[in-house]
Amino acid sequence: MIRVMTFVRRIAGLLEPSLESEFYEEFTELSKYLELTVVSDIIDFSPRGFKTYKAWTIRLPKLYGLSKILSYCHAVFKYRKSIDVIYVRTSSPPETAALWLGKKIFNKKTILMLPSTWFFESLSLKNKIYKWLLKKAVYAADLIILYTPLMFPEIEKSFPKIKKEKIRYLHNAVNVERFTVGEPDRDILKKYMPFIKSEKLLLYVGRISRKKGVSDLVKSFSKIVENEPSTILALAGREEKWYADEVRRIVKELRLENNVVFLGPVPNKDVIHLMRACNLFVYSSIGGEGIPRAILEAMACGKPVVATKVSGIPEVVRDGETGYVVEVGDYEGFSDRVLKILRGKQLRERMGMNARALIEREFDYKKIIPQLVQLIEELYEKSRVTNT
Repeated sequence: MIRVMTFVRRIAGLLEPSLESEFYEEFTELSKYLELTVVSDIIDFSPRGFKTYKAWTIRLPKLYGLSKILSYCHAVFKYRKSIDVIYVRTSSPPETAALWLGKKIFNKKTILMLPSTWFFESLSLKNKIYKWLLKKAVYAADLIILYTPLMFPEIEKSFPKIKKEKIRYLHNAVNVERFTVGEPDRDILKKYMPFIKSEKLLLYVGRISRKKGVSDLVKSFSKIVENEPSTILALAGREEKWYADEVRRIVKELRLENNVVFLGPVPNKDVIHLMRACNLFVYSSIGGEGIPRAILEAMACGKPVVATKVSGIPEVVRDGETGYVVEVGDYEGFSDRVLKILRGKQLRERMGMNARALIEREFDYKKIIPQLVQLIEELYEKSRVTNT
């Protein structure tokens, strides 16, 4: 069995918000085909199927990142004789440094997944170092996985020397057996929205951060409330404090305090019930996306989506079929599309059915994970032929 090393910040089962839960589910599925070792600096859950290695870190702000880089690299050194492939599915510095070390020093086969197209946006010295590490990893990796060809133009801008023959395309995926069409658990809904009685609910799940365009979403929502005053917008996700404060200021300025609910981070196991309860899912990113997992989860629950037309999103939000896509900053267009779905029960049901069918057809874990395994196996077999 092929021995693979990968990485994740935290292992906590489905108690984490989407990202770490996504990784956990993926690793659990991968371990059915491969011998998997997952390096993590926070392990709150004993997983079944794969082994874990706890990285050491120094919990001081100025030392945490550096200690994590050193610890992840040490894990590669420690397991250098007992791993065949290093698989990294994020652009974070500890992971990319570990991949580069594994490839350049220990000659391991390496796969780097780039799940989005934004990379350390500010020009601080720290981010310049991070970009340098990522570029090293991108050019060193044997294979680069993107979710969709729609991402490639932006990737090529960031990495002009990238070799197209190293690129493979593989959709992001969701567990369609867990995220299903159905009635929400009312007790769970009451835990997050105890006083909400409206039958018109819009949901956003993701970070409350600038690049996710949440302030744009609120501005579009103000136009929706003008026409449908009882509509509620629920925002679920970790907050970037300065930006979340700005969003709250806009909410107050637009007199939407009774219509916008900040839920904070919601464990992935509970997100299902929010998605089942909403009328439609909204996502107003300003760019830098791959194919967001939250959109896939909502669609698996049979919900249409209104989103901005950035990077890989149109691959799944198919205009007029599973929802609508609009240009970034088109507040009128966004609100018009939402109102059209909100007011049209038959349209909403048709798009919801189309959304679920598309996820089952093209974004199901049971179909995507075997394709990932095949890529790993082909790379490993190629290395064996080369070494014999």
